[in-house]
Amino acid sequence: MYVLLLRLQLHGADDRSEPLAQTLLSGALAQRNDAAIRYRMRNISAVVQELGAPILNDFSPAESVGRLVRPKIKAMLLEDTDFARILKPGVAGEADATSNARTALRILRDHIEDLERELAWRGHNGPPDQEDHSAERDQLQNALDDIGVIERELEKSNPDKEIVKSRTAKLLGLAVAFGKWLGERTTKFVDAALVAAAPVAVAKVTGLLPALVNAIEAVSKAIAH
Repeated sequence: MYVLLLRLQLHGADDRSEPLAQTLLSGALAQRNDAAIRYRMRNISAVVQELGAPILNDFSPAESVGRLVRPKIKAMLLEDTDFARILKPGVAGEADATSNARTALRILRDHIEDLERELAWRGHNGPPDQEDHSAERDQLQNALDDIGVIERELEKSNPDKEIVKSRTAKLLGLAVAFGKWLGERTTKFVDAALVAAAPVAVAKVTGLLPALVNAIEAVSKAIAH
C-alpha cells in the first residue's frame, strides 16, 4: 500500500497520500486508529529512506524503528517489484544483491542443519565401527554462527564489510574442509563394509558444497556494492 501511494505521488498526486491511506486501510485495518496508522507509515518511510528511495510527503521517517521491525519492512519492500522500479539503479542493484545473498544464506543454513541432523543421528545410532562425527558437527555449528553474523550485518544499512569478509572466509574454509572430507569418505566407501553408510552422508555433503559456494559468491557481490 505504501508503494502504491508512492507511485501516485511520483506521478503528481503528492497531496493525496494521507486521505488515500485512510481509505485503503479502512477495510482490514479499520480497528487501527489514526496514530497507529501514521506511526506504521512513518516506520516504512524510515526504511524507504535508508534504501535511497523517495518517501511519502505526508509521512516523515520515524526517529527510531524497532530492531525486529526494520528487517521485516525492508524484506517486504525489496520483494515488491514495483518498489524495485522506484529505487535508483545503483541502489536497486545493491538491493537485489543483498536479497540474493540472504536467500543463498537461508538455503545454505537449511543444508547445514540437514547434514548436522544426519551426522548427529549417525553418532547416536550408527554401527559401533563408524567413526565419530563430532568434529564435523562442531564445524557445522560454527558455520551456522557465521551465517547468523553475516545475516545480521546484511540487515544493516551500512554493514561492516570486514566482519562480513572474515566470516565469509571461514565459510570458504568449511567448503575446503568438506571437499576433502567428501573425497576421503568416497574413497573409503569403496570398502563393502561401508557401502551401506555411504549414500545419505555423501548426498548431503554433495548438496552442501554448491550451496556453500553460492552463498559465498552472493555475499561477496552484496558487499561489493
